[in-house]
Amino acid sequence: MSGALADALGKLLASENGLAHSQFTLAQRGALDDFARKTGAVRLQSQGRGSLFRVIDRPLAEAHLRQLRPLQGDAVHDDLPIRAANVGMFRSSKGSAAGHACQYLILKSIDQSVRWHDGQGQEVDLPAITQLCGAATLAIRPADDWSSASPLWLVENQALFDDLRWLPTGACGTLCYYAGQLSGVVLDWLQAKPRASQIILFPDCDGIGLQNFARLRERVGDACEFWMIPGWRDLIQRYGNRKIWQDNLANFQDAVARLTALGMQPELADLCHALQSSAMALEQEVVFLSAGP
Repeated sequence: MSGALADALGKLLASENGLAHSQFTLAQRGALDDFARKTGAVRLQSQGRGSLFRVIDRPLAEAHLRQLRPLQGDAVHDDLPIRAANVGMFRSSKGSAAGHACQYLILKSIDQSVRWHDGQGQEVDLPAITQLCGAATLAIRPADDWSSASPLWLVENQALFDDLRWLPTGACGTLCYYAGQLSGVVLDWLQAKPRASQIILFPDCDGIGLQNFARLRERVGDACEFWMIPGWRDLIQRYGNRKIWQDNLANFQDAVARLTALGMQPELADLCHALQSSAMALEQEVVFLSAGP
């Protein structure tokens, strides 16, 4: 309600002669009605065939708006970080757009040939940094020119980033840990220009994982692929999780609809059918059990 009231007061105070009732959303009208009853600082008046909100006590209305939004107008400088500006305007870092302009990718080299280039002559020797520090961090923005001539593997969970024994024979390139959800910044970055020779997503086989692949494929098309665990059909029956399936069913249904519209590959369609038939999800850590007894 405070957000609706702040928006409504901001619009109303910017007008000289009041604003028509229809100029406000239903939530804003309710907030103004409540504010009018409690303070008398604004009033709803009849005008012709309609009605309009008018400011009666401007100092009181302005003071209340300052309580809701301490920073307004020119006081919000362009160089403020988005979340800091949100605190100033909404008393919450999550108000309005709460994202960051850049994101930090956590990367590890799979083989010794991986290099990342920024398009301006700078090069990152990823194997050397991986050997020295265990991993590297790359600050990315959609407008940058970072790219590699090798494949980029995206994994959802840290266990697969820490232990590379699951990788197929001959795998090469960069491993990236994305912690459950591909962010909008990462998707924008991958879409902006070719970043790798191939993008390989290995998520959990559940609604969230498939939804992330749908979001990725909507951005980069056939430049990405969904990596299948060898023997996934038997693994679903042996290690599948029904609760995860149920918790993410809506995500699964959304993902299948989106992937179908994009032209789902037969093997991925088989996987989706198997998950749905068994009503179970498969977590990606099961890859370490794929050669089990």
